[in-house]
This record gives sequence, structure tokens and C-alpha cells, in this order.
Amino acid sequence: MTRLFSLIILFTLSVKAYPQNDTLKIRNKNFPCISANYSYGNVIPTNEFVEGENLDSKPITSFQSLSLKMLWQNPGYTDWQKVYKGPYYGFGLFAGDFFSPDEIGYPFSLYGVLGIPIKRWENLELYSEFQIGITGNWQHYDSIANPKNIAIGGGLTAHIDIGIKAFYPIGKKLDMGASVSVTHFSNGGIERPNRGLNLCAPSIELKYHFAGRSDVRSIKPPGKLERSNDLYLMAGYGDYQIIEHELDTNYYAVGGLGAFYIMQHSNAVKSGPGVDFNFWWGLTANPDGTPGTIGWDNLTIGVIYQLEFAFNRLSLVGGIGNYARHLNYGNFKQFYQRLGVKYHFTENLSAGVNVRAINFMLAEFVEFNLGYRIRWIKYSEQQPG
Repeated sequence: MTRLFSLIILFTLSVKAYPQNDTLKIRNKNFPCISANYSYGNVIPTNEFVEGENLDSKPITSFQSLSLKMLWQNPGYTDWQKVYKGPYYGFGLFAGDFFSPDEIGYPFSLYGVLGIPIKRWENLELYSEFQIGITGNWQHYDSIANPKNIAIGGGLTAHIDIGIKAFYPIGKKLDMGASVSVTHFSNGGIERPNRGLNLCAPSIELKYHFAGRSDVRSIKPPGKLERSNDLYLMAGYGDYQIIEHELDTNYYAVGGLGAFYIMQHSNAVKSGPGVDFNFWWGLTANPDGTPGTIGWDNLTIGVIYQLEFAFNRLSLVGGIGNYARHLNYGNFKQFYQRLGVKYHFTENLSAGVNVRAINFMLAEFVEFNLGYRIRWIKYSEQQPG
């Protein structure tokens, strides 16, 4: 879980560092703000624990939370800010209450924040907001003290939140906001049981701008920046417990290679097809969950289409694939999903972390990865036109 914490929290540090790492080197005025957000919403009934198979024998249907965020929003000092028309970014703290302290506890999250504008009117702004981070302070599964909690299997989980937010100015430096978002907590199968918690909630928010509002409406498009098509090669590794034997203590490794042809469609968006080869040590486990015979049955092949949103050196990665070969699922009968982040330390070398899942909610494993890309430049800023 230390590796999971390090790589996920890189999202926060990388986004915050962009104003110093882009092409513009002059010192500019910063526009920080702080916000407080309150949510009250629903726990989606995606597993037996929240449906009522718990120590209280009652469905867990609602939650409330308070979030505090430190954000920055600048008027297009860098190319990536111009591409996304003045996004806000920073980090936040989440405190949740599921009204079940004995079985769930009071979780706390530290996460990175990225808000991308969708539409701006004269006095109203609409954003999509993404949060990726780490959550602790759970009352997680314990075979003796907390035997019914199949949702949270370990002390740490990922925090993933996607929302739509609207902000309206109510003072010279103060904004009122309203939003709706979905939130997912899971450890990616590192420690099972790990059915996860899924939330959906409206919220209200107050945002205070310390130095006034940034003039994001005056941002001009950056023009056509350098673009390339890439052959991206990736090596991944993870540990997991078998879903069918989620209450035992056997851990298995999964490792593999992937190759993707990623085409750049705009300054921000890339996508392309790929293939995943993974060797799952747990696929041939014995019926009691103990290690079995290792062979070609442990090899899976997946075909996937991957989408990336680039923020200078950082990318948000998502994809939908299908298992062309899989011992348990058969051939071309099961779709899988990938969601994560990667960061380019050099022009070609990157590191990242993904969550692999099926049916958009059941995590298979957390995929720590290293990547190398071979680039074919489509357009360079040094070229005329």
C-alpha cells in the first residue's frame, strides 16, 4: 500500500508543480483559494454488506461528508492551462460519516483535485472535477471483530471521485457552489474482501479567493502544440487475492506486458488500440484457494482501446477491453476496464498506477507500471504553419 500511496499522491504533486515546469519561465502572480464542501447522499447498494448483511442487520443507505480543498487557478500562464481554458487544481481533505462507526468507522482522505471548465456564462461557471487520492481510518474487515464488512478489506483504499460543479459569485472574493458526484473507495483487490463502497451525492460548497478571482475568461487558445503518435510499451505488476476465496490469506502475483499505438487527436486528447498479456498465478489455484499447477492456463490476452487526457507530463488514463483469452471467463466473453494515472519523468520514460476492474465496479488488481514510448512527431512548434 506504500507504493499505492506514493504513485496516487503523485497526481497532487505533479499538477501543483506545472506552473514551474512549463515553457513560460517568468514569475507570475498566483491565485490561491480555499473551499469547504458538505455532502449528504446515498450509498449505492452494490454488495451484501451495504444491503443489510451487517452486524446491525440494516441497510447502509446514506452518508455525509465534509471536504476542505486548497486550490489554485491562474489566467493561462502555461500551455496546459491554456489548453484546458483555466482549470483549477490542488489538494483536499475528506472526512466521511456512514452512520456506522463500529463497522465502517470515520474515513479520512487526502487527494489531488483537478477541475476542468465545461461552460462559462456571465455569472455562472460549470466544471467537471476529478479527485484521486488515498483513504484511511477505516474499520475494515476482521474475521473476529468485524466479520461482515466485505466492502473494505484493509486499512487503506483509493479515493476516486468524479463530479459536475457549478459556481456563482456572491461577493468580491466568495463563490457559492453546488454539485453532484460519484465516489468510489476500493483497494484494487490488494486485500480482500474488497467489494468497495460506491456513493452518489449532491453537495454545497463555499469558495474563498484570497487574491481575487483569476481572469480565466481572457485566456486565448495556445494554438497547435507539438503532437506525436506513439508506440507505448508497458510492463505492469500487482498482487491480489482471488475473489472466490476472498476470506483466505493467500496472495498471488500478476505481471504482464502491454503494447499500445496511441494517436494524438488534439493538444489534450490521445487514444488508440492495444493488447495486454498478463500471467496470473492465481488462475490455476486449487479449489481451496491454495497454489496450483503453473502453466499456459495462467496467461491471459486482452485487447483494449485506451483514452488519455494529457496535462503536460501527467496523463489520466482510461480504457475498455475484452479478454481474448482467459481461463475463467472464456474467449471474448468478458469486458474489463482500466483507470489510472501516469507521469513522464523523461521524454520517453513513465511510471504510473492503474486499477483493473470488470463490470465497472469489481476491482481485479492494482497495476503498478513502467512505460516507454517511441514517438513519431506529427507536428512540432518549430515547424512553419
